[in-house]
Amino acid sequence: MKVFVVTSHELLNEQMTELKNQLNCHEIIYLPEQLKDIWANIPPSGPWNDKWLADIIFWLKSNMNREDIAIVQGEYGATVYLVNWLQKNGHAVYYATTERQVVETKTDEGSIINKRVFKHVNFRKYPLVK
Repeated sequence: MKVFVVTSHELLNEQMTELKNQLNCHEIIYLPEQLKDIWANIPPSGPWNDKWLADIIFWLKSNMNREDIAIVQGEYGATVYLVNWLQKNGHAVYYATTERQVVETKTDEGSIINKRVFKHVNFRKYPLVK
C-alpha cells in the first residue's frame, strides 16, 4: 500500500515511521513540485473554483490504486473538497493530529513572549460523512 501526501510540507520522521509501522504503507509519495505549488497557493479571496484542484485530482487518479491511502491537510475548502473526492473514490484519508504546548516567557521589559510548539500525536482517519 502507498500513501499519497497532499500537504505543502514534508512529513516528520516520526510521521513516516507511523505510516510504515501502524498503517502498513510501504511507499510515501509526495505531490510533484508544480502540484505542491498549486496546493500551497489556493487563492484566499473570491468563491470556490473546482478548477483549482483539477491537475491534482488528475494526478491522483492516474497514480493511486484502490488500496492506497492519502494524507490531506491544507486550505480548508480545498481539504474538504479533496477529502470528499478521495472518499467517494474509495480511498481512506487521514490527517495529522498534534499536541500544542505554549511556553510563556516574561522579558525584563515587561513583555510576554509566547512560543507555540506543535508535536505530532498520530494520524486520524477523516470521518466519512453519510
